[in-house]
Amino acid sequence: MGSLPFRKVGVLGFGRTGRATAVELVGRGVEVFVSEARSLSPRERTLLARYGVGWEDQGHTGQVLDADLLVLSPGVSPHSSVVDAARAQGIPVWSELELAYRLCSPERLIAVTGTNGKSTTTALVGAILRAARMRPVVAGNIGRPAVRTVHQAAGRPWILEVSSYQLELVGQFRPHVGVWLNFAPDHLARHASLGGYFAAKARLLAKQRAADVALLPPSLLARLAPKARTVNPEGQSLPRGWGVGLPGHQLFNLRAAWGAAVAAYPQLCGSRVPWEPVARVLHQPHRLEMVGSRRGITFVNDSKATNASATLTALSCFSGPVVLILGGRAKETGYEVLGQALRERARVCVLIGEARAMFARLLDSWGVPYVVADGVEKALSLAYKEARPGDVVLFSPGCASFDMFRDYAERGRAFRRVFKRMREQ
Repeated sequence: MGSLPFRKVGVLGFGRTGRATAVELVGRGVEVFVSEARSLSPRERTLLARYGVGWEDQGHTGQVLDADLLVLSPGVSPHSSVVDAARAQGIPVWSELELAYRLCSPERLIAVTGTNGKSTTTALVGAILRAARMRPVVAGNIGRPAVRTVHQAAGRPWILEVSSYQLELVGQFRPHVGVWLNFAPDHLARHASLGGYFAAKARLLAKQRAADVALLPPSLLARLAPKARTVNPEGQSLPRGWGVGLPGHQLFNLRAAWGAAVAAYPQLCGSRVPWEPVARVLHQPHRLEMVGSRRGITFVNDSKATNASATLTALSCFSGPVVLILGGRAKETGYEVLGQALRERARVCVLIGEARAMFARLLDSWGVPYVVADGVEKALSLAYKEARPGDVVLFSPGCASFDMFRDYAERGRAFRRVFKRMREQ
């Protein structure tokens, strides 16, 4: 278990990750000060008082800079004025991921990133190792903050889903196996440019050594020069009977997960890992989730599709006509890739959220019919009205959810509830 040479640490952001960071540091005898942009709730203030943590809310001030280290939660911009001030004063600035890495001594660290598919692949790696009775700890962007698992993961396989927000502030972070699934435009408001987003992702591999492994598809390998041994996830041979009948994107995720597991633990190649517990992981909530059917029309919840490439993947999974519910808070670019697929597959699009006008302009230029709705309930009603037996009503918004919902999961649950009410009528 690693230790820290810091006596006082400032924590920016007090969401799930910030809370886990503060609690872990206090447990190590570190003096912690929390700075939060929003107003802290009475419950949060009580928690901070219980742990003896100083705090400020409704904005970041110089108080948080009375520290030897600044740790940022993923939602806090590394380009904010308080972070710039910290750097000017020579205060190190880490992401929670870097902190967790410095504190943990796992048997093997497998880290997974990518624009799409990283949660599924991370969960699959965990399922493979659990099925092989290796007691993995799965954390990171997929659920529990990495820092919350540093004690549990000591001496065990540590499987982390890592986002560009977490990677952009790592320094020594070095996975034994780094998996980079794909790359498409996303998060450009955070990273300022496509190059900035790519550079943040590339930090996954920056500290790897020749003894490590980097799983990269050829499209990414052509743009990188890893120090680690490279493996193409697309070329991985699966155990007999695995993945039969899976759609292309799920088969790719499974090959990547198996390749990562074998790279970390080569002995798996000679063992009989059961397929059934691994297969169950492929059915992730809010990712191409079949919620039911009515009048011969299938309803699919793909709320996790928060960018154009994820929606494009969803469209490719259906051969028949699709009524697509599209919209939310748009990402900055990348939607042009949907044009051909929508012309070929969409019977009609139903537009919701802040991005309605933007999508209307694009669909007009592509000659794709659309209707406009206020909210998920009206959207589902219109989609059902437009669909015909044999069609798929696909809720794959291609946008962030923050204009109407807390996150994609809340948005997906809303879709499920509305469909359930519709089916009961």
